Formats: sequence, structure tokens, C-alpha cells
Amino acid sequence: MKQKINVLVYGRMPTEKAYGIHALNQAKSFFEQGHDVTLIYPKTNNEKTIHKSISDFYEEDFHFNIHQVDFFDITSLKIYKLSPNFIRMFMWIFSSYIWSLKVRKNIRNSIVWSTNPVVCYVFQKSNKIIFEKHGEGKRLQKLFIKRLNNEACYLIGTTKLSYDELIQVNKQSLYLPNGVDLKKFKPNQFHTKKITVGYAGMLETYGVDKGVYDSVKTMLKIMDEINFNVVIIGGPRNKILEIEKLIQNSKHENNFVIKDRVSQKELANEIQRFDIGIVPYPSNNHMELYASPLKIFEYLASGVIPLVSNLPAHQELDYPGIFYFQKNNFDSFQKELNALLKDSNLNNYKETIINSLESISLKRRSEKILNFMRL
Repeated sequence: MKQKINVLVYGRMPTEKAYGIHALNQAKSFFEQGHDVTLIYPKTNNEKTIHKSISDFYEEDFHFNIHQVDFFDITSLKIYKLSPNFIRMFMWIFSSYIWSLKVRKNIRNSIVWSTNPVVCYVFQKSNKIIFEKHGEGKRLQKLFIKRLNNEACYLIGTTKLSYDELIQVNKQSLYLPNGVDLKKFKPNQFHTKKITVGYAGMLETYGVDKGVYDSVKTMLKIMDEINFNVVIIGGPRNKILEIEKLIQNSKHENNFVIKDRVSQKELANEIQRFDIGIVPYPSNNHMELYASPLKIFEYLASGVIPLVSNLPAHQELDYPGIFYFQKNNFDSFQKELNALLKDSNLNNYKETIINSLESISLKRRSEKILNFMRL
């Protein structure tokens, strides 16, 4: 039966961050299954606001409804920028609560999907709720999560720890890692004799370096013995400049291609050309226990072999073709990458990945959510 589904994002849209892609993908997936879908987000006006339409920024035409809500952007205030972190968090939560009250006036008897527990708390009185937990959450956010304990709420943990925490709040909880758009990210038959190792994504999260710089240092050492190409795509710009400076001082500069952020369409084309995709994330509470990296799924969907740090959130992904190295240990990274570069079975690993793609599809993920809700 056709459902009215509102995908609510309290944050900048469009955005270079992963939450934007995840919300758009989820909205698109629900729409493609025949539901009446609207993506709703607040108008922002701060130094990070991207003054482009969602379609222009992501270079894609979206066929579901997209609605920007006029709202005062508290993050543009000087007092917000100068306040300590805990004050800013309180201000942000209060602002998201007020925004939710404003939007709620026009939304009744629908399904509301969000990764924001404050939004879900406000809407649970007159809607069915899908709350997805994509991070540990601050103390105040955890208080709102605990209030999502009634039968109108369905909670999704993208890692096993998230799920374990959510099921203590509400028995209507589901463990469900990320999924990927298989229409956009797909294997290519493009092959070259020289192996390409790639990374595509943000180079830091919440100010924490993701280990790509140290990976490049290690790959420069390996290049003294093995000839291969490296492609790095991402941002922010200062991190790109650090990597560019590193390789400019080496004798292997011609083996590298470094690019700033690209559109999702171009990103999918670039990842297709990888043979090995790295995810060298460090031991950090968010990344180790609460993050289900979209990057790993994009690599797999493209027939690329992921080489990832052995964080618990990575190791619990039960998909064929993923290789691991010891977290925070770039000697281990060097050993495992060196072995893969010399491995004559790379094409066999890729074939195994390609034969299992349906298990990571965004379509299947959305079907599991709606089946879980008995819709």
C-alpha cells in the first residue's frame, strides 16, 4: 500500500557530508518503491551554507518532493560561534526542537524518517517514526532517544552496538547496516595492467583525521618496490594540500592523481577504475563502534576490493571480498596492501564481490525497513 513518507533532515542541505547522501538515497529508494516521499530540511545562512539547489549540487534530478522550510539559522549567530561546545549543543538541540514543532503542524498520519532523535521525539505523537542511529550521540541526544519507546517508533542501529543500545529502549529495533544505490555504483569492465589503489571521501570527520595521509606515506614506501597508481578524492581542501605536498617531495608524484570533491555521478565513475579501495580509519569511538561507512558499500558495489582497518564496526560487515589490517598500524597496512598488490587472485576476489551485490542494495535495505514495520 502506498505510504506518505517524510524524510526530515535538520541540517545543511545540500551538504558535502555523508548524511546528505544517506538521506537523499533513502528518500529516492522509498520513492522508487512507489511511495509518496517528501524530503524536508531547514533554510540555513551560515559560512558553510552551499548556495545551490540540491539537484544542482548533486548533479542529479530527484523525482520525489523536496521542501525547504524558512527558519532562523541559529548557527549563523556570533554568540553561537563563540560559545563552548556544550552550549552550542544545547542551542542546536533547542533549535531543532523548535523547527520540528513548526514543521509538525502540516504533517499527520504519515511515516517520518530521520537520524535526529529530537525530530523523531516531536513527531511521534501523530506519526509512525523510523529513527536511524548513525553515531554515538551526545548526552542530551541520548535523552531524546530514550523517549522513543512507544509502539509508534521503529529504531534502526547501523552497527551492532547501536542496535544493542536501541533495543534496550524499544523492542521494535532492527540491526541494519548501510546500503548502496546499485543503479549508480556498479562494476565496470575497465581494466589496465597497472593496479589502481583509491580512496574517495572526506579526509576527516568531526575534526578527526581518517588516516589517508599516513596511508599515502606508506604507499610511497611500497612504490619503491611495486609500481601502481593511487587516486585520492575528497576534502577538505587543507587536507588535500597536505597530501599534495607530501607526494610532490617524492619520486613517485606521477603515480598519483589527487582530486577535490566531485559529484556523485563522477565519483561513481572514478571508483569504478579502482582495483583496491582503502578505508584506513583510526580507533575513534564514533568510527570504531557507531559508523557504518558508506564508502565500503560504494567500493563493493563497484566491484572494488576494500582494504579496511579492523574496527569492530568494519569487521561485523559480513560481506565477501573485504580485507582487513590492524587499526592504527600502518606497518600492518603496508603488509596487507603489499600482499594484495602481488596477489594473482584479484580478479577472482572481484568476481566474488560482484556475485553478492544484491545483499548490499539500497532497495533491499528499504524493503527490510518497511517489512519490519509490517507495511
